[in-house]
Amino acid sequence: MAINNTVYEFMERLDRGDLMTRDGLEDYFRRYPEVFGVYFPDYCPKTDERLIRAIEQYPAKAEDISLAGQRLPEEIDNTRELYRGLTGIDADVDHHLFAGAFGSSAFVAGEKKNEIFYALEMLSPEPDDLRLVAAHEMGHIIQFRMSAGTAGDDWWQDVQWNHPLVTLVSEGGAIYLSKLAVPGRGRPDYISFGALGEEGYGFYMGNKRRLHEEFMNDMRGTWSEEKDKEWFRLSGGSRSGHSRLGYYIADGFMEHRAELRGMDAALTDWDTMTLEEEFMDYLKR
Repeated sequence: MAINNTVYEFMERLDRGDLMTRDGLEDYFRRYPEVFGVYFPDYCPKTDERLIRAIEQYPAKAEDISLAGQRLPEEIDNTRELYRGLTGIDADVDHHLFAGAFGSSAFVAGEKKNEIFYALEMLSPEPDDLRLVAAHEMGHIIQFRMSAGTAGDDWWQDVQWNHPLVTLVSEGGAIYLSKLAVPGRGRPDYISFGALGEEGYGFYMGNKRRLHEEFMNDMRGTWSEEKDKEWFRLSGGSRSGHSRLGYYIADGFMEHRAELRGMDAALTDWDTMTLEEEFMDYLKR
């Protein structure tokens, strides 16, 4: 496992004033193609407007970015050990710490989905919150390796990754595992890692049945990038005013699956026909 921490160089460049221009920021991006070649455009649109806005926001976020860069490596190491003790699986993957342009906060990517990326400008610098985001992202790795243990190394080739119920299993699985690794936090913390308030959770709980029906209706139609954004991304929530509501659906559905079938089967069965049957059963509760 390697931790590629680009934050120290980012802070040096910021202190020198090198990141106050578009050209200066682009030079930082070019310095780390293994990070920003993945980050742009799939996890953050690279537009002039976004980069200019990022340049304007960096000074106010500098202290948080610096603290997160100092603290996150220790939380990554600790979380790796927690998962090894819980599951017997060593999440020995590479981690990339960087300051981005206010897009996605953290994600698993790479050719074999075996690298974790953390955009620190989007994260709370508090150690407890950083431990949660590390637990969530490493939870994806643990779930993927459990799936490989069940169905072989090529298991992922048969998964319909663009299906919304598969997203529920993926995100719900990471939430489920992070609750085991880092117990005792409030439900919203496992969704937002301390970066969002609890208003979204309150809205979800007050409108659960309607939101489940809306998600089901979206799923019955053609699933699209816009629908995925609405339910699962920080930049979504245009209908309700609250982003990532799909994570609460994923959380509840995975708890239901685990009660019904046990943890291992709940985390490793990605068959969409089975998922549709189980999700319909979940909605009847």
